[in-house]
Amino acid sequence: MKKYNSEVNVLYKWCKPAFLTISFLFLFACGNTTPEPEEEDLSMYVTQVYEYVYAPGQHAKDRKKEDAQNFVGKPDTDLYLGGFGGYVVAGFDHDIMNVEGEYDFEVFSAGITPEPAVVYVMSDENGDGEPNGTWYELKGSEFDNKSTIRDYYVVYFKPESDNANVRWKDSMGAEGDLISGHGAKSTAAWWWSETKEDSIKLSGVRLPDAYVNNSPDPQAENWVVPAHLFKWGYAENNRGEDYDKGVKSNRFDISNAIDEKGNSVKLEHIRFIKVQTAVFQQAGWLNEVSSEVRGARDLHYSQDE
Repeated sequence: MKKYNSEVNVLYKWCKPAFLTISFLFLFACGNTTPEPEEEDLSMYVTQVYEYVYAPGQHAKDRKKEDAQNFVGKPDTDLYLGGFGGYVVAGFDHDIMNVEGEYDFEVFSAGITPEPAVVYVMSDENGDGEPNGTWYELKGSEFDNKSTIRDYYVVYFKPESDNANVRWKDSMGAEGDLISGHGAKSTAAWWWSETKEDSIKLSGVRLPDAYVNNSPDPQAENWVVPAHLFKWGYAENNRGEDYDKGVKSNRFDISNAIDEKGNSVKLEHIRFIKVQTAVFQQAGWLNEVSSEVRGARDLHYSQDE
C-alpha cells in the first residue's frame, strides 16, 4: 500500500498542473454535476379560470376579480365563493379521462368545516377550448334528499345605502334580508364591488341546510353538521367519504354525472369544472354558509401524455 501511495503522490506531483487544468476545464464545462430535482408538471392542475362570481357574503370587501388565480396551479390560497350561488368556472389544458371505478379528479380546500359546494363538469364538445357546452352536475349523497331543490335561484338586491341590508328573493317565493351574525348594523358591506348591477340572479342546486344549533341553552349557539348529511360528492366537505386528509381534497368520479332531469350521463372525459356554493343558510354567528376552495387536479395525469 505504501508503494502504491508513493507512486500516486509522485504521479500527482509531476502531473499537478495538468491535473488542475483538466479539473478546471471539466468543472467549467459541466458546471454543477449534482442533478437538480425534477420540477412538478403543473398541467395536472387547473390551468385557467374563465369566470368567477362572488355571491353576497361577509368577506366581500376583501375579494377581487384577481382572486380567481387562487384556483390555478398548486393549492395554496382560498378562493372565496361567498353565499349561495357563488361560483368559479375553470379548466385544464387537457381532457380528464373517466376511468371506470376510480376517482378522476379532486378539488382542494382548507379542510376546516364543511361548507358544501356542488361540482359540475363539461366536455369540450366543439373543440374550441372554451366552456360553452353543456354542464352536468356530479351527483352527491343528497341527490335524493327531500330538502334538495333543483332549478333553484336567488335574486340578491344591492343595498340602497351603507346602512341597509342585502335583500333577497328566491324561486320558491320566499324573501328576506341577509343579517349579520356578528351584530353589524347592516350587511351593506356584503355586496361585492365587482357586481356592478343593482341585482344579481344566481341559479343552481340548493342542498339542505348544513348546520343545526343543538345548544340546550336558548341563549347560546352550538352549530353542528348533522351526521347523516353530506356523505360524499361535494367540495369543501371534510366529512365526506371521498375526502383525502393527506392533501385536503374531495375526490370526484365523472361517472356520477347527471343531466338537468337527474338522468345519468356517460362522459368519456371532461375539460371544464364549475364549483358552486350550494347551501343557502345563515347559521348564527357563523354567518352565511359560504364555500372556499383551492384548485383542482387530474388524478390520472401522466407527464408522458
